[in-house]
Amino acid sequence: MISAELSKREIIMNASIKVFAAKGYHSCRTLDISKEAGVAYGSLYQYFKSKDDILSSIYRDNWNFLLQRMDLLNQTEKSPAIRIIKIFDFIFRNYEQNPDLIKVMIMEVPKLNQFYGKEHQELYFRFFSGLAEIIAEGQKKDLLSKDISPIIAAFVIYGAADNTIRQYVYNTDFESMHFPLEEAKNQIINYFIPGYLIKKTGK
Repeated sequence: MISAELSKREIIMNASIKVFAAKGYHSCRTLDISKEAGVAYGSLYQYFKSKDDILSSIYRDNWNFLLQRMDLLNQTEKSPAIRIIKIFDFIFRNYEQNPDLIKVMIMEVPKLNQFYGKEHQELYFRFFSGLAEIIAEGQKKDLLSKDISPIIAAFVIYGAADNTIRQYVYNTDFESMHFPLEEAKNQIINYFIPGYLIKKTGK
């Protein structure tokens, strides 16, 4: 039975994430998605034009959700450093709570030709430019180190988080062989980000 709390579009999106994560984008069919969602096959096309459109929507919705989170923190948290830490805490928690979604975002979305188009890349870069603005604000207030360009710092910090999460996505044995995701998150948030960005005494 379809929950009244979710729209049919959301139900289809959630089912798509599950199917894409299990079967891979190229190996699944829209019929697989409609069956997983429990909706009539034809009704799927009332919300999405194609399988490409579904995957593209997953990408856009989730990057926009991250950008909304950043905007909220900009409005509610005064400290640039705390904002940065909270953004990356959110990224790690999103993986913990939605591993199938992050698997699809990392492994399946790049298979889309549209992913490399202007619209998608502009959305992708908005996150980095937004993060760079927070870093620049901290530098202007003399709270963050001025030793590095804000945009380069944004790329490097996000790269540390992204590449760490990718190890858990690509290699299911990584957590048991090395350390829990929570520990990886804590090392980046508590050691790497402060050590890399926080202004050193005397500078």
